[in-house]
Amino acid sequence: MFDYIVHLQSRGNPDLGQDPRDPQSPGRTVGVADFVTASRVCRDYIGRWGLGGGNWTGGAVSSTQTGEIVARVSYNGRVWSTTEKDANGEDKLLFDPFNLP
Repeated sequence: MFDYIVHLQSRGNPDLGQDPRDPQSPGRTVGVADFVTASRVCRDYIGRWGLGGGNWTGGAVSSTQTGEIVARVSYNGRVWSTTEKDANGEDKLLFDPFNLP
């Protein structure tokens, strides 16, 4: 059983002459155990389909218990809380693949 589901999807990037209504890859959902895995799954998907930052519309992370979106994975693989804020009032950073011990 997985604790989270990460949503993978894309759209056309108008800056590249692509129709924004046209997905550039097949959307899907993947069960993941944690935010580290959610980040890896998103980065793998982005790389596999050759998506740019303007194509990436996925990354929503839902709780399997409540269905609530609790986090989002940005294009660079960072995972941000959608329910908690940091001291500056910004979405709290939950995982940063560039700041590993």
